[in-house]
Amino acid sequence: MKFQIKTKRNRENWPSFDLVYEWENIFVSNLNISYCDNTKTEEFLNKVIGKIGINPLTYFSSNKNLFLLLEMTSRLRNSIHNRKNVIPLIIDFYISKSEIRNFYKAYLHCPFLLVSSFEAYCFLKENNFPKQIYHFPLSLSDKYKVTKQSRFDKNYDLVMFGRQNSVLTEFVKEYSEKHPDFIYVYRKLENGIFNYYTSTQQYLGNIDNREEYLNLIQQSKVAFYSTPGIDGGEKRTKGFNQVTPRFLESIACGCHIIARYKENPDTEFYELEKFSISINTYEEFEKAMDKALSSPVNMEMYADYLGKHYTSKRAELLKKILEKENIRID
Repeated sequence: MKFQIKTKRNRENWPSFDLVYEWENIFVSNLNISYCDNTKTEEFLNKVIGKIGINPLTYFSSNKNLFLLLEMTSRLRNSIHNRKNVIPLIIDFYISKSEIRNFYKAYLHCPFLLVSSFEAYCFLKENNFPKQIYHFPLSLSDKYKVTKQSRFDKNYDLVMFGRQNSVLTEFVKEYSEKHPDFIYVYRKLENGIFNYYTSTQQYLGNIDNREEYLNLIQQSKVAFYSTPGIDGGEKRTKGFNQVTPRFLESIACGCHIIARYKENPDTEFYELEKFSISINTYEEFEKAMDKALSSPVNMEMYADYLGKHYTSKRAELLKKILEKENIRID
């Protein structure tokens, strides 16, 4: 049986997929496997063979290859990927208890599931999910590996990149008023594009690719991090608070972390408390910011920590899971 990565890299250029493709690259390289990109053809054939009375699941499952599919969001209905030779890795899991049955049906024919969130994994186990599942944590590509000697030129006190937490944003405003020399970077939506500016109104650009994005983070002394299901995000995530790759990226860029999160199995797995308490008051925020701006990060601790979370480690985990399931990679 040939094992492959079912990728969307030749037709999906949404920025979020850049991370997925970085993970796929490591899996392909470290496991000595290949890519398969025929989903568009499968979607077309799915419609055609369905019209002539052939069961799409039977048709596509006849392929003797086995595929790993990195699924950006969990599904609640059947698809052409619900078949016995596809192993889905669920990246974002936002499923309520009442939707578990539909989630199960959506992946009924798959041999087993990989779930990135330990919070989601525990949730499914606690609710007696009938299918075999494994915790398969998100990671940071080895291309961003750091050592205890790694150093970055810090030009800004804070860079507020990506989605921002409303509570921490309000604390920044108050801190900035009390500390006139505090320089931070923020983004502003203009004509459908996010542009980045400093608090002194210097325009930095729209930072629209991974290289520019990470270069900007590397210039920041401090990075904010918040889990997605708090302070207004509860509806979107159904209350789940998975730790996202942005946390690992901030550490790899040598930033002090100031965080706000709801404790759960995933935040415990990623040891968020090692980097920051969950900030609840302005007084806690000011104390954390003052300390961060007056001291260097411990790059030796950062390097040791990230050593557990590079994608090469996940490739090793994937190999162990496949061996446990008696699946050989040719």
